[in-house]
Amino acid sequence: MYLRCRTGDTVTDAEFAFLAGLPGGLYQLPRRVTCDLQEGHGQDHIAFVQCLDHTEQSAWWLTWTRDGRSLIELPFCCDDCTPADACLLPDGHDGRHSPQLTTVLAPPPDLHLFAVTPTRTR
Repeated sequence: MYLRCRTGDTVTDAEFAFLAGLPGGLYQLPRRVTCDLQEGHGQDHIAFVQCLDHTEQSAWWLTWTRDGRSLIELPFCCDDCTPADACLLPDGHDGRHSPQLTTVLAPPPDLHLFAVTPTRTR
């Protein structure tokens, strides 16, 4: 497997409002996104943010660099992918297709999985 890019960004209030105003949104809108492309890609960062119809032929994506950002509607990749391994990235993306990518899962820094809670004695 190949790793996904781990660069993230926050969806601004204006971007969230725009996406929320689109008719027929199918998914809960994110407040934070992580780039969906393969680690080390040569394109702008891009993350899926919304799909508007049940055919899911295209989706809305947030793209960003240090110099700017935009919301764009793009078709999904891979007319030649079979449904079992369909690529869930935008058409023309850099790097591997989404079924070949994995995400490194890391708990948020403020989560204390092994924190000891004080016990009460009587």
